[in-house]
Formats: sequence, structure tokens, C-alpha cells
Amino acid sequence: MGKLTPAEIEEYFAIHLPYRTGILLAHSRIRPPWPGNVGILNACFVASLVTGRLFLNFLGIGKKKKKDGTWTLDRFAAMPTDVTVEDLGGELIDPASLPQEDQDLFLPFIVMADQAAAHFTVPNNHDWTKTHEVIRRIHHYLKVNLYDKAGRPFPDATI
Repeated sequence: MGKLTPAEIEEYFAIHLPYRTGILLAHSRIRPPWPGNVGILNACFVASLVTGRLFLNFLGIGKKKKKDGTWTLDRFAAMPTDVTVEDLGGELIDPASLPQEDQDLFLPFIVMADQAAAHFTVPNNHDWTKTHEVIRRIHHYLKVNLYDKAGRPFPDATI
């Protein structure tokens, strides 16, 4: 038997995936001018970064530090309790098989999401301006590598 029961898989598709997809997309769907508290807007942005990293890992994409101290995309090393697209009937992505354009988008994003959003770190120049483009690509790969592979309809996230 797999890591998840059929009922747990259904719960992921019914509850967890739509909930997290809404968080992923929320900031990118806000249209200026933002009339509310800027703190809420900032929290929405950071939540999208962390959730984007979660989905990249879920899809099989991680990062690895090279000997020279720079980063490269690598397969995500899932822990035994981590749920990945494979556990839900999808297909993991080999980061090396991604188009170079996507690799060039995902690497700085995953570093930024880890270092600038998930931890306080020494100053680093993170290009946050490509975040919405990265989120659109992550959303695309969720459709292709999970929903399409699992034969499931791809719902629009409610935000």
C-alpha cells in the first residue's frame, strides 16, 4: 500500500491542494492599487513565497549548494513523511529536464523563498520582481504533473 489511503488522497484533492493553491496565487491575483493595510499585502507575498517553495518541493524540485558556495537546482530529497505528487498519482519533475528558462526562474526563487522568507539571513540581493512569473509556472506544472497525470480536473483556486 502507498503512503496515503484512498480517503487521504481524496482529502488532498478536496481540501489541502485547493487551500494551498489559493495561498500560492493570492498575491499574484491582487490588482493595484491595494486599498488595505500594506502589512496584509506583505504577508500575502511572503505566504506565496513559502507556498511556492512547498509546491516546488512537492513537484520534486529542490536546491543543492555547490562546492563554490553557489546553488543549483536538484531533486528534492523528500523525507518519509513528505507527500509528493507521486503519492497522489502524479509524476515528479527531474529539475535537469526543465527548460532552461524555467530553471533560471526557479533557482533564484527557491533560494529567495528559503533565505528571505523562511529564515533571517545575511543580506542577499533577491529579485522578487519575477515572483508572479514563477508562480504561474509552478501553477502550470501542478496541472501537468499532478492533475493531468492523475486524471483529475484542474480547479481554479478560490481566493
